[in-house]
Amino acid sequence: MAKTLTIQIPDDLEQALTLQAQRLNKSPEDVVVELLSRQLPPLPQSQAEAQAADDPLLKLLGSIHLEGISDLGENHDHYIGQALYRELHPDE
Repeated sequence: MAKTLTIQIPDDLEQALTLQAQRLNKSPEDVVVELLSRQLPPLPQSQAEAQAADDPLLKLLGSIHLEGISDLGENHDHYIGQALYRELHPDE
């Protein structure tokens, strides 16, 4: 559903908007909607999606194969420690 929004903008900004709209062969309204849609993130569908959108680690889920490891969520510190130890002591 579309809504109408009325705003006041300075003359110089209105001139720049009009010129841009003419260059793109679009209405000033269409240019503003395109600019806003590029600047504003889409609204999440739920609270869980909102939290997931802010969690950078969730983007990594499923990106690694953990053969035989089923308790990574509970024992991640242990596995990270093992990996760091192997990295720092490659000859052992």
